[in-house]
Amino acid sequence: MAPLTEEIIKQNIVEQLTWDDSVNANEIQVEVQDSTVYLKGNVPNYTAKLAAERDVLNVPGVLNLESFLEVHFPPKVTVPGDAEITGNIRNMLAWKSNIDASKIDIITKDGVVTLSGTADSYWEKYEVEDTANNALGVVDVINKITVRPVKKVLDKEIENDIKKAYERSILIDESKIEVSVTNGIVHLIGVVTNRLIKDEAYKKALYTSGVIDVIDEITIE
Repeated sequence: MAPLTEEIIKQNIVEQLTWDDSVNANEIQVEVQDSTVYLKGNVPNYTAKLAAERDVLNVPGVLNLESFLEVHFPPKVTVPGDAEITGNIRNMLAWKSNIDASKIDIITKDGVVTLSGTADSYWEKYEVEDTANNALGVVDVINKITVRPVKKVLDKEIENDIKKAYERSILIDESKIEVSVTNGIVHLIGVVTNRLIKDEAYKKALYTSGVIDVIDEITIE
């Protein structure tokens, strides 16, 4: 199949953003150059910004994304102050029985949330981030949480667990992805055909016991 032209990629992106009702794409501008997409404009909340970026990355032909979207809350929305945002995130985390929020520090300044502290697992680190993403008033989230597994897992065991997870996946061809682990840090290298497979490979590593970080260098052909 012939590569998609930049014009067609742009059209597909605009249609995808318009289709996604959670994005509100009225004030988003799209430019495409050398398979890199540039997003500019405003979105009504931070989750809309993340949704727009996810939508773009799922469009065939897109290899890279540069997002300059800014969060501009609608006039009718009462935006909480920084202290209230921090308190709301803490309350949201308190409802999650699988997260020990006592180890997490949250600082909010001008709507930018910085997360620090420690988590027992890599997936927990990003569960906390996802929770913060959904709090009203947030315009960005900086995740500085350090992963400190309660139980030490050997690098070889982590590597084998990820490879077996790939073998069980209907999406992933495990022969296309190289997995290496050093001191709990997973390194993924390979070439896949689309973003869905790349994301699936990353998530399999994300939820594997003993992982403290994932370096994802999988490319899309």
